[in-house]
Amino acid sequence: MKFIKNQINLISLLSSLVGLLLIYYAAISIEPQQMSIGDITADLEGRKVSVAGLLTDKRLHEDGHLFLTISDGSSDIQVPLFADFMRNLEQRGITEKDFLLKSKISVEGIIENYKGRLQIMPKNLDSIKILGE
Repeated sequence: MKFIKNQINLISLLSSLVGLLLIYYAAISIEPQQMSIGDITADLEGRKVSVAGLLTDKRLHEDGHLFLTISDGSSDIQVPLFADFMRNLEQRGITEKDFLLKSKISVEGIIENYKGRLQIMPKNLDSIKILGE
């Protein structure tokens, strides 16, 4: 009887691990949903999206954070690039000066809410691209 209980426990454990691995794989392989900035609502918070728009504002914080605002003509959204992210971009040769106003920018990231305002938080260096003017 004890042998059967141990087998059941082992099978349960292995099934749980396989399930968790499948959930993890699904989460990292989900493609971001391409959408216009005007279609982003609070209902989409936590979702991975991809947007493109014109850089209409940028603010450099004294701590090295860069806050971008991009617009698709109908709406705008903030894209925060924190100091660590900016340092990593600089290692790739991209600095704050490369983000020119009226440049076209594409961003992939997670929709988050900060103090009542929606923003897109890029998760890796390839998540933000300067497409030109």
